[in-house]
Amino acid sequence: MMRGGVGPGAMMRGGPGVWATEQRKITTPLPVLLGRLGEVIGEYRQTLTRAIATVAVASALQMAPPYLTRYVVDDVIPSASTHLLPLILVGLISVHATRYVLLYLSRVAVSAAAQQLVYGMARRLFEHIERLSLRFFERQGTGDIISRATSDINILQQAMQGGVIQAAVGLLSMVSYALVLLVLDWQLALLVYASVPLLVFASEVTSDMLRTRYIRVQERMSGVNAVLAENITGVRVAKAFAREGEQSARFVGRNRENLDANLSTAMVQAISGPLIQQIGVLSTGLVLWVGAGRVVDGTLTIGTLITFMAYLVTFYAPIEDLIRVNATIQQALASSERVFEFLDERSDVTERPGAIDLDGQRYARGDVRLEDVWFSYVPGKPVLRGVSIDAPAGSVVALVGQTGSGKTSLVNLIPRFYDVEHGRLTVDGRDVRDLTLESLRRNIGVVLQETFLFAVPIRENIRYGRLGATDAEVEAAAREAHAHDFIMSLPRGYESMVGEAGVMLSRGQRQRLSLARAILRDPRILVLDEATSDVDTETEILIQRALDRVMRGRTTFVIAHRLSTIRGADLICVMHDGEIVERGTHEGLLARNGRYRELYRIQFQGTDTVVGAIAAG
Repeated sequence: MMRGGVGPGAMMRGGPGVWATEQRKITTPLPVLLGRLGEVIGEYRQTLTRAIATVAVASALQMAPPYLTRYVVDDVIPSASTHLLPLILVGLISVHATRYVLLYLSRVAVSAAAQQLVYGMARRLFEHIERLSLRFFERQGTGDIISRATSDINILQQAMQGGVIQAAVGLLSMVSYALVLLVLDWQLALLVYASVPLLVFASEVTSDMLRTRYIRVQERMSGVNAVLAENITGVRVAKAFAREGEQSARFVGRNRENLDANLSTAMVQAISGPLIQQIGVLSTGLVLWVGAGRVVDGTLTIGTLITFMAYLVTFYAPIEDLIRVNATIQQALASSERVFEFLDERSDVTERPGAIDLDGQRYARGDVRLEDVWFSYVPGKPVLRGVSIDAPAGSVVALVGQTGSGKTSLVNLIPRFYDVEHGRLTVDGRDVRDLTLESLRRNIGVVLQETFLFAVPIRENIRYGRLGATDAEVEAAAREAHAHDFIMSLPRGYESMVGEAGVMLSRGQRQRLSLARAILRDPRILVLDEATSDVDTETEILIQRALDRVMRGRTTFVIAHRLSTIRGADLICVMHDGEIVERGTHEGLLARNGRYRELYRIQFQGTDTVVGAIAAG
């Protein structure tokens, strides 16, 4: 039988296929997978029960025509009771009409359940992915996430609409017809039953092969989506370097892998279909041979043989349907395994039971303290080594150092994008791991160097900082970020669309909108990661003045390569290889003639003001 799929006898059993392949092995035992699918599908139990009931009744009505045929051949014709023929004709028409109505109702019910399944599964998967930590997104490719949230779930929908119900009713029909055949003639029925083990074996051989190959197909499809998404996002880079040909070749290569995976699956289907059908043909021929001999011997009536053969054809008819839907069901099993893999992902950053609401205790002040903090992305390779910083409420802490020194990793710990491995990070004296994530992040505003804007109007991009903000508050935040003038120069002003990821704006414009979003949030703690890195000098001065006002009364962590922007910081921490090697004020660090002074000298080297700048501090 079709192991892990559908087919006579062993429809849903699991285990390894008999032909080894290079595809990824099945990781979830079939009973476990079916149990989880049953829980999901069980949410639509009533709708599916109605669908199965109507299809079952329709299948039962299909048994009437052969019986009436036998009655006409063995009774009506010999007795010349032609007056019964109109009644029999009306009966046949009524049976078929009722059957078609029932099939229509079942299809409507199945389609409704399938659409609800797609909606529910997509929502569940998206909400779960949104709650996962950044490590998950660093590990998984964008194309793979999109593929599982769209393609894999749509395959489950197709299986429900064209496979699961049909397979279930097909099995039920085969059992029913098997009993009818036994009642008609037990000797011929035994010949039919002898073919069932062969059908089971033939489907067992190919089921796991189909499922493993479909897993590979979906993985290859994820690769295609990944390259496509990357190429669309990086189209400017490709054009700038005239690499359209190379990118096309890369896409063609991934697409070819997907084609090969599909062809491998098609080959298995091409073998399994004719093999199983041939078993049915041989069994039918054997029954006809033996039955015809018994009619000649007088031990079987012609009407009974005709009726038996009609039921036998109907008995084997679901096999063709099962062969056809088996591919869909095997693909659905492969897709469901991939979806459940994501649903089983657990976030590295979680709330402890009884986590405290930061605002619920008292108005957040914004005291931030790092105590001997260690952190690493890869175990055994720390990027922060024993970092300690005391940032009282309202203070400004600047982090400087070469690229890769650990500055961004440090500030990412404050809103708990990651958790410290050793040591403690506290806000208002409480370990951030004891606070609810929502209340912690509600009190933190972040302006990243790599800004991101949503494909919505500018007004809504700024309002993302505080969804309940009025239009006047949005515009006030834009003015403080010196974004109002360029916004008003656009054709639709604040209603202007920014394109996907803000592609229609310059990097400097995107950064000012990101800053406006953080200003609107009005946080107690502000994190600025190169907030002025993508603006010209004049705009930088204007934004810096705005930041001076915005930072007043807030605890602020500033990452800056332009040391001129952090002269007024209360504390400057110089980082190197994950450690703080110097700390102090701008003037104090320059006076030490250490690493900070060297960074300052290198940055101003070649200008006429370097000596004066160092001397003036």
